[in-house]
Amino acid sequence: MCKIKKILLFSLVIGSLFIGATPITWAGPAEDTAQMAEQWFKYFYEGNAEAIANLYARDASFWGFLSPFRVEGRDAIRAFYAGTFKMFPIRVVVKRYFYNQVYDSTVVRNYYFTMTLGDSKGNVKSYHARANIVYMVVDGQRVIVTHHTSLLPPSQ
Repeated sequence: MCKIKKILLFSLVIGSLFIGATPITWAGPAEDTAQMAEQWFKYFYEGNAEAIANLYARDASFWGFLSPFRVEGRDAIRAFYAGTFKMFPIRVVVKRYFYNQVYDSTVVRNYYFTMTLGDSKGNVKSYHARANIVYMVVDGQRVIVTHHTSLLPPSQ
């Protein structure tokens, strides 16, 4: 093999090793929030109130359709989810019709979902609802700053 081919082959091998060892991130704000949403659902199914609360800003607000009042702050959000997980050990969510709006590093995610919740006595109920979640970068970390869910109006 000629010397130039050996040098090119060597460069290609070393270059590919270097590229494989270097983490390259192609994700933007929309992709980051999609990944966070998947984490949220994972923690929701696991019943992990601590992990789910850590996705929220310290002063985040949450309006959930299961509660008549807004929940304010990460600690209150953690307590809300802990209570919900205890009350409803059966939890299933089917999400659909996502719409993302990206404004620089702020992302607004809207979607519809059906949530099925079951208590320890076997009572199961499904809810058709919608969600609006705002993600921002706060202190260098992307977090949820406001999360609103509401029931869909009954069909006529």
